[in-house]
Amino acid sequence: MVRICPAKGAWDTSESMSFLKVDVHKKQLTFCEPPTNTHSSGGQKRFSSTAAPKTFNFDAVFAHDASQ
Repeated sequence: MVRICPAKGAWDTSESMSFLKVDVHKKQLTFCEPPTNTHSSGGQKRFSSTAAPKTFNFDAVFAHDASQ
């Protein structure tokens, strides 16, 4: 079982949750590595390759907006 709580402090919840996808119905959490921008000398943006998303299954998943 896992419960997701919103970040405290100066963190923006939508920004801090951008790397985490919660699927309550499938009882899964998926962690995605956000792409990092790198600039080449030609002024074009390049995106470095990111790792594959990591998915974890649980018996129960409670999102940040679930009541206790």
